Amino acid sequence: MHDVAIKGGTVVSPEQGVFDADIGIGGELITTVSTAGDIDGDRVIDATGRHVFPGVIDPHTHFGLFRPLADDADTESRSGLVGGVTTTGNIFRRGKSYPDIMDDFFAKAEPNYRHDYFFTLGLLSHDHATEIDAVIDEFGITSFKWYMNYKLQAAERFGVEQNLLDDVADHFISELAEIDEPTTLAYHAENAEITAHLTEQLQDAGRDGYDAIVERFPGYAEAQSLVAGASHTRQHGYDDDFYAVHVSAKETAEELARLQSMGYGVTGETCTHYLCLTSEECDDRMKINPPIRSQADQDALWEHLAGGTLSIVGTDHIANKRANKIGEDIWESMWGSPSTATMFPLVLSEGFHEDRLGLRRVAAVTSTNAAKAYDLYPKKGSLRPGTDADIVVADIEETKTVTPELLQSSADYTMYTGREVTGWPTQTLVRGRIAYENGEVTAPPGHGTHIDRPIAAGDERDG
Repeated sequence: MHDVAIKGGTVVSPEQGVFDADIGIGGELITTVSTAGDIDGDRVIDATGRHVFPGVIDPHTHFGLFRPLADDADTESRSGLVGGVTTTGNIFRRGKSYPDIMDDFFAKAEPNYRHDYFFTLGLLSHDHATEIDAVIDEFGITSFKWYMNYKLQAAERFGVEQNLLDDVADHFISELAEIDEPTTLAYHAENAEITAHLTEQLQDAGRDGYDAIVERFPGYAEAQSLVAGASHTRQHGYDDDFYAVHVSAKETAEELARLQSMGYGVTGETCTHYLCLTSEECDDRMKINPPIRSQADQDALWEHLAGGTLSIVGTDHIANKRANKIGEDIWESMWGSPSTATMFPLVLSEGFHEDRLGLRRVAAVTSTNAAKAYDLYPKKGSLRPGTDADIVVADIEETKTVTPELLQSSADYTMYTGREVTGWPTQTLVRGRIAYENGEVTAPPGHGTHIDRPIAAGDERDG
């Protein structure tokens, strides 16, 4: 007898395929995946007519950016459970010493997350480069971020000794390359010199619509920066651990494909807003860096996601209130939008139902590949016996209209309000606990926990 039995569903596994099976859960782990149909449990979930996916992983969120981390950990993990999210990566940056401040971040996060999480820390200085070993050993954090958008701003913005120029980057890349444990370096591709010049020109011209943001961050500047960053890591033999976040432009995806064809091990992530919106539809709610672009960019991103150049979908989730988010014009409006809860449903709706992705690919790009890239696999991102029972039972034919109320975030707006989206979770399980069921979040704050790494060998990365 299992603690929980999921019976009658169709399992979707990137590794094993799509097949009818029952899943048994004991404690926090999957104990059985059986095609015989003879398992039972203290609690039975009838998944007849539904599909069973590995728990969704959103590797790209910013909890605690505009609201206290404790508050975001509670409300935004609650929202994520509605959309099948069982683990998120929280990316943040501070100029201070990370060993000095991380205990405080854990004290705010651990009692409040409802699903599991991991941290990714921005590297801003030479001091941060020297702290990498300590961060891994003391806190189980093995992923870091290189913010090219702060290249010319780091000293003033974060109080570090100098701007984030290539000597700083060279320092932390060389430190990462020497570490035995598997690590990940996320990279915000942006040519800050180009965007700074364009910003001045556009503001002088009085441009204040969404198109000004698109022109401020041109696709070619993103693409050029990606190639430069990838080449820099390759000089240290570290390109297999180089992770390009939020690829938004056709040019960038094409350059990524070229790099991969030359043997670079670069991983590419895109976000749901680039796959599901175009700039013509956008207003200040969608002010994001990089911006949402054209239909041609969207089409190219879907093609590269299906073909494997891009292997992961994230969201860049930032929660805010509309009154704070929307300014007098596009320049005054704040960055970021909430979107974790819509990630998996949108990939089903716009990917699977529009014949762009098969179900196995949906599971790979929303779970398994992120687990591999961030060294969470096979603990996360798998439906194998012995792995964490992070599971989504979904009705892939159910259509819902997106509203803020549906998503249960602290945000009172979405980028997708009024949109009909087909494919939604009916149950979300986090380490064996039914955390969301039929509209109700049942996991309390504190059920989630930090996932200490490393937990897997670096050669698990593929997909």
